[in-house]
Amino acid sequence: MASTILIIDDAVNILDITKHFLVQEGYAVKTAADPKEGIRIAQEEPGINMIILDIMMPGMNGYQVFEVFKKDPRTQNIPVIMLTARAVIENTPRPFFFGLYGVLSKPFQRWRLVQMVRDILDLTAQGVKEGEVKEREKA
Repeated sequence: MASTILIIDDAVNILDITKHFLVQEGYAVKTAADPKEGIRIAQEEPGINMIILDIMMPGMNGYQVFEVFKKDPRTQNIPVIMLTARAVIENTPRPFFFGLYGVLSKPFQRWRLVQMVRDILDLTAQGVKEGEVKEREKA
């Protein structure tokens, strides 16, 4: 059975292209253009294996959404990859990224997205947690 990935991004073009790339790789994909809808899907719909989350969104940014996921037992163990602009990454305090499985700068290349998703899903299927993913990437 295919892994299910939830993409949360207010930019419809990013949602569409990211979904297209992942569906072509055999993943099931759910999307939300609104952060609150993304939270609802992650909390209420079973079987989400990964979340790809944009940082800059109106109403509720990706940092706030990520905090909700980390505090909720239904979502705290779902791996999260952040999609964002490089300037935002450079200005983000490093402690925030504790618990993230990956950060991908926009615009991103298809192969980089697919490889990151594949690697993280493979490692988490083996029971590897977020801190251990980063340590294995260094090795």
